[in-house]
Amino acid sequence: MNARGYQHDGPIVVGIDGSPEALEAVRWAAREAAIRDRPVNLVYAKEWPVAGLPMWPVWNAEFGKSLDEAAVSLLSAAKATISELAPEVTVISESVEGTASSVLLTAAEKANLVVLGRRGTGGFGNILIGSTAVHVTRHAACPTAVVPLPHDQSKRDWIVTGIDGSAHSQDTLELAFQESSLRRAPLRVVRAWSHPVLDAPALDLPFPPLPEDLVAEQERVVGETVAGWSEKYPDVHVERVVVKRHVVRALLENSHDAQLLIVGARGEGGFAGLLLGSVSEALVRHAECPVIVGRIQ
Repeated sequence: MNARGYQHDGPIVVGIDGSPEALEAVRWAAREAAIRDRPVNLVYAKEWPVAGLPMWPVWNAEFGKSLDEAAVSLLSAAKATISELAPEVTVISESVEGTASSVLLTAAEKANLVVLGRRGTGGFGNILIGSTAVHVTRHAACPTAVVPLPHDQSKRDWIVTGIDGSAHSQDTLELAFQESSLRRAPLRVVRAWSHPVLDAPALDLPFPPLPEDLVAEQERVVGETVAGWSEKYPDVHVERVVVKRHVVRALLENSHDAQLLIVGARGEGGFAGLLLGSVSEALVRHAECPVIVGRIQ
């Protein structure tokens, strides 16, 4: 497929920085590794501060030693967490010099999946803010999962994804069917579209009901789009949702009972620029469940 999908023989890579969010990513990755029968590769990025800053004299060999000690401690704690949650999972760890984005992208080249906490400190600080996040989600050679802090999973069954009618959404849809089949979970496919001005985030204007013929046409398109994948994955129960709604609102509202939200790196129509700017930031920051980003070529 055109999507950079799962390399089934690769490990699950987890970025470690000592934050609670990163620890939650470790816990989630442990469960994923057990489901996928994959090893986990814990990665700590040793990023030296930029030379020339007022504090530059302190960045010496002693500081480097402290970075090494912190890496050993954090990686050991993360490994112990995985061993407790999923003792059958093989765990390897590494401490690598470099920026967060460069270390993650290198590891992603041979990974099944890259897993990150929603926020972090240290080597993976601000991983979902600015150029680092854009760089990782655009260029990772495998899907990337963004995991929020703990939340109630007891009533979360669904896998949720969105389609926009573009060829790219087919790749994201395939990823969603793979995840649903893997987890034996139902799949909710959302088709949303909106007016670029009237549906601006600052506005929440009421709209008249959609004409029945328009709704029927959109439902037909969704049905045809899903049909081929349903034949390939007959074990996956599919619910189709057609809504006149801003794309972010539509996906967030339909993922309240989801265990996973699947999005693609780009799209057309209502999902244009899904991982560019405010749309992507809203999804990964505010979704109540983990978000898997499938990189589309």
